[in-house]
Amino acid sequence: MASLELKQLTKKFGDFTAVDSMDLQVADGEMIALLGGSGCGKTTTLRMIAGFTEPFSGSILVDGKDVAGIPAYKRNIGIFFQNYALFPHMTVFENIAFGLKIQKLPKAEIAERVSEMLELVKLYGMEKRYPRELSGGQQQRVALARALVTRPSILLLDEPLSNLDAKLRVEMQVEIKRIQKELNITTIIVTHDHEEAVSLADRVIVMNAGRILQVGTPKEVFDDPNSAFVADFMGFSTFIKGSVKLELPDRLIVECSGHDLSVKRSVRDDLREGDNCILAIRSENIAIVPEDNMENRFVSGSNEIYAQENIVKGRVESITYKGHSTRVEVSGCFEENVYPAPNDYTGPGAGGELRLYFPSDKLCIYKN
Repeated sequence: MASLELKQLTKKFGDFTAVDSMDLQVADGEMIALLGGSGCGKTTTLRMIAGFTEPFSGSILVDGKDVAGIPAYKRNIGIFFQNYALFPHMTVFENIAFGLKIQKLPKAEIAERVSEMLELVKLYGMEKRYPRELSGGQQQRVALARALVTRPSILLLDEPLSNLDAKLRVEMQVEIKRIQKELNITTIIVTHDHEEAVSLADRVIVMNAGRILQVGTPKEVFDDPNSAFVADFMGFSTFIKGSVKLELPDRLIVECSGHDLSVKRSVRDDLREGDNCILAIRSENIAIVPEDNMENRFVSGSNEIYAQENIVKGRVESITYKGHSTRVEVSGCFEENVYPAPNDYTGPGAGGELRLYFPSDKLCIYKN
């Protein structure tokens, strides 16, 4: 196990800056996720840490020692590739043992370590099989065991679940987290899936254009993104333009298309009266108010709500059943359409009217 620190880490390809002056500290035994879209710099960062790509400038400190000039094979860093990169002509045992044989360890020690890994990844008894005889999830476990068997100080996971179906992805999320905590190994996972990131990591690092936009716990980044870009990437579906009408000690009154919405103040917002802004809210946090309930007392999720503000009327444009929820497209509330997603929708069909409630503590506000 080891701590990792990146100081002003930069990578350029010609005139293109893939990673721009990146600073990051990862504690011993911590698991972090580098989250972002294609081309944001997350995989380039991983490759520089592994030693496969040379930095343009900056430092990569492992337990305080700069490893930027050390070859990859001397860094004691394990890496899990997106395509697994298993040797098709080798058995499970031989694939896992490959790195140990390169290190020229005694046969007895190799057998013992491989046996430990087979137990850890729950593949004991499959050591004589070839990759073609394994399922996708089993192949992934072999690749993970191969990365761990050399007892690396840091483990790097490059899109480890991208080749699996939905059910296996959930199962392997649980397994990866179990193994990481059991070994207490410092781990960095690269992913473009925000649900995967918040499920696995102790901290999430959101990246774009080679820069870090936000660092925080999964709950902080998921519930309180620090910009409209991060909110969009983290799955917020409704964005409403407005302007600050009134400042109050604990909240702002924002005018949006002729409607006044009360928004709980954030510790980071520096908005003033007259400032243009954007409100963002998750679909599941927009509640539908029954039309026959003029007292505005209703149940949303498991909470009973009595709302005196932030209720706006709109018109149903479309309804899409999503299995765990129903996506309702509603127009007429504001200039932009909004997208509530109740678990059990029993409201009107397309063309019907709805009243929607936007909880003030679920609205995120950003300067526009």
